[in-house]
Amino acid sequence: MEYYKNKVSWCPICDQGWIEIIKHKNTKELFVWCSECESCWEHPLSSSQKMKAGSIFATDGQIEEPTDPEIQLMKWSNYILKT
Repeated sequence: MEYYKNKVSWCPICDQGWIEIIKHKNTKELFVWCSECESCWEHPLSSSQKMKAGSIFATDGQIEEPTDPEIQLMKWSNYILKT
């Protein structure tokens, strides 16, 4: 089955980008963020709540794409949109 790679929803802040699962390079923690406006949330379920959004600039901004096993370990695979 195909799916949108690490995409969990459409951004409610900017209404222009996808919210995707991403990983902080230094801490290795997963979170979700919008690549357009760079808003971020701690958990995919929080991403629909504008008031819970933070900014990637609140961290050092060092991010990378997580591996599928890392996403599965956090049990976040079910949040990824499927076609």
